[in-house]
Amino acid sequence: MSHLLKIMKRAAVSTVVLILLLFLFWKPVLRFVFHDLPFMGTTYDSKVWASALSCKNAQDCLEKEMACVRGPMYRDLEKNHLVVGTPTTSVRPLIGEPTRAAEDNCIDYELGYCSGMKIDTDYLRICFDKSEKVSNVYHWQS
Repeated sequence: MSHLLKIMKRAAVSTVVLILLLFLFWKPVLRFVFHDLPFMGTTYDSKVWASALSCKNAQDCLEKEMACVRGPMYRDLEKNHLVVGTPTTSVRPLIGEPTRAAEDNCIDYELGYCSGMKIDTDYLRICFDKSEKVSNVYHWQS
């Protein structure tokens, strides 16, 4: 009986510690799961990127956007291909035409419905400085 009591005490202490950790660190955990994790894990592949949002009809488009094929390539693009100082002339040959132009000399590429509750579209935004070189790369949700 004392062996069972020790196991129950350890389980109770472990549960309390887990609840305390979740209580203290819930914001960073949720931020990582919903905001960071969808944008990492896959190496950039130009063929996959180019075909990720080409579709036959509205249903096919929605399914491809919900699959978020481009999203996991974001981190690799940011860290290895679209580094600060990259010339504007290198961006379009690498990842194609942007989805839309944004203000302040920036362009957006649709990633799909990747983060949060998957109800808003995520974008890769690339901004350029006055010398037409990459000055900032980030993702945002509309």
